[in-house]
Amino acid sequence: MTVEEYFQIISKENPLEFLSKHICPYLVGTQWDIIRKCALLLGVTNDRPNMRMRLHILLCGGPGTGKSEFLGWWQQKMNGIFINSELTSKTGLVGDARGKTIHPGLLAQCNGNVLLADELDKMSSDDQNGLLQTMEEGKYVITKGKNRQAFKAEIRVIASCNDINKIQQPLVDRFDFPFKVERVSRIQRAEYVSDIIDSFMGKNAKDYSLVVKGYLDWARKAKTRIDPAEGPAIKKAIKDYILNADANIEGVSYRSLEFSILRIAYALALLERSKIKEHHINFAIDLKDQILKNFIGN
Repeated sequence: MTVEEYFQIISKENPLEFLSKHICPYLVGTQWDIIRKCALLLGVTNDRPNMRMRLHILLCGGPGTGKSEFLGWWQQKMNGIFINSELTSKTGLVGDARGKTIHPGLLAQCNGNVLLADELDKMSSDDQNGLLQTMEEGKYVITKGKNRQAFKAEIRVIASCNDINKIQQPLVDRFDFPFKVERVSRIQRAEYVSDIIDSFMGKNAKDYSLVVKGYLDWARKAKTRIDPAEGPAIKKAIKDYILNADANIEGVSYRSLEFSILRIAYALALLERSKIKEHHINFAIDLKDQILKNFIGN
């Protein structure tokens, strides 16, 4: 089957389920299934005027858990822009003002792209502040005396870290999809031995990353909004979740919960090229609830 033929049949399938399996497919373990889906949703998001709709992913875990491989795949296959957070202070993530000239830095160069920030916990506090502003507002400001200049930087971020405690909490809160990534158990590794051998031998090794990228580029151009007929049901679904959630949401801001649920539903509707309906909101609530339980506990 050619890429073109594969692309044609997506409209007959659930694009979230169908396409996500082709994102970094060689990573072993069931935990990557949900991460792949979240990455697909991140990839389709775009901003609306005066409203942040971009989604962001944080992968937190020790060495050998697959975080860097995931970022590397997105760099190679999806043209993401990779940075080593430990070196950003040298290369200039947010830029600076030297003499009479304001230098915009790397963030402005990443406008419209996915920024892949490896070892976010090693990023300087100044760069973390700049990244926080950019993730939320899609722009950042550099001031030099009376000269104040804003730079557009509508980025989507996939970041990794080893120690979450070294990242400013407000920055952590900007991630819609924070994950604790664990090493894969021996049992799961054993289950994937056959697939690994087939991949090593070149069997069934077709690369459909071009299909994923092509579909995302196509779907991102769409526009969507809440279906007016389902507005009351959508409001009720979110209200019921807030009142009855099992996850510990008391310390989670509305920006990180209610708005995040809406952003996820928005991305899913874009992926399906449809209006935002109650089932999109319910999916977003279930996904967000699962992530919160895993990341912050009950």
